[in-house]
Amino acid sequence: MVGTVSPHAYIAEMKRRNATEALIRSVRRIENDCSRSGVLPIFTLVHLCVVSKTPYNTARDVIFDPRVHYSTRRMAKRSGSGFRSIHEPSPPLKALHRAILENCLPVSGVSDMAYAFHPGRDTLAAVRAHVGAQSMIRVDIKDFFGSIGTRRVAAIFMNLGYPELLALEMALLTTVGHEVILRGEHDSGPIYEIHKEGRLPQGASTSGLLANLICAPLDQLLSMVALQWDGVITRYADDICFSSHTPTSREKCQDILRDIICAIESQGFKLNSKKTRIHPKGKVFRILGLCVGESDVWLNRNYKRSLESHIHGVKKFGLINHSYSRGYGSDLEFIEFMWGHYAYSIHVDPTFGIYLKNQLQENNIVSI
Repeated sequence: MVGTVSPHAYIAEMKRRNATEALIRSVRRIENDCSRSGVLPIFTLVHLCVVSKTPYNTARDVIFDPRVHYSTRRMAKRSGSGFRSIHEPSPPLKALHRAILENCLPVSGVSDMAYAFHPGRDTLAAVRAHVGAQSMIRVDIKDFFGSIGTRRVAAIFMNLGYPELLALEMALLTTVGHEVILRGEHDSGPIYEIHKEGRLPQGASTSGLLANLICAPLDQLLSMVALQWDGVITRYADDICFSSHTPTSREKCQDILRDIICAIESQGFKLNSKKTRIHPKGKVFRILGLCVGESDVWLNRNYKRSLESHIHGVKKFGLINHSYSRGYGSDLEFIEFMWGHYAYSIHVDPTFGIYLKNQLQENNIVSI
């Protein structure tokens, strides 16, 4: 935890300031509800700022104008094709996010089939769950983080036991793109009026765990699909994979796919139909950039060739020229990208990982 203020100390201070018994009972209720959820009882935005050691005015700035506290950059996808927009929080906002992540979000609420953004689970573990598969269906959720709005995030915090106002404020702190104003002193309704909902930003430390908690009902429905069709399902963020230990007819695969889509859409998400893949029969499949077979997992050939082509480009054109020609914002961004792939490769295929490291060092693509 980043830092705490004891609930007992908080209540003692309330009594010193002549708080009413009704208010103290409300604080006690919040304390009990949060403790049952396994999160730190926090009562107000001021309290959260004390825990995160962040100025209160900073938190208010984020709520009313989040754009000021995010910088946007492009990041290459692991597959090597295309980029995604990353929202980098400012240092004060990172402190708020870290406080929320470490104090206010329980890892225990994440389902067993969720492999992303979870300690001890990763891409390799997700793929290994499908070793020995004889048929496979892969689907992708469209605009995964962008589909999760501020109100859904606020509901997570409320369900954990936080008061309605603070739950909304924490949701506003952990989403981007929202537009909110204060209601007038004599207006009825909540203090904040949301004119436009925000969404979970890729790049914030809280987004992954919040997404997993929000997807818990979806994961439960997908588990029922796996049980009904005698298969295995994993979800790695927006990437959902179903596999069976026996070959499956295309007609049966279509029935399974319909059930998966029904589960996805019932939870407010949409399918990215361009990325749907059905493999009724097979011995080797590609998942999350890896190959999975009857007894093992390995790096696929195109992935290796993509990294080798980057090495060749640096040799031929130089580090800076190659970085910019491939769409990276700087040579440092490209270096970070390549060494990230080294860390991934050494985890899956040590032989190729060592080869890649030697190539990077020989071509002065030096890790920062």
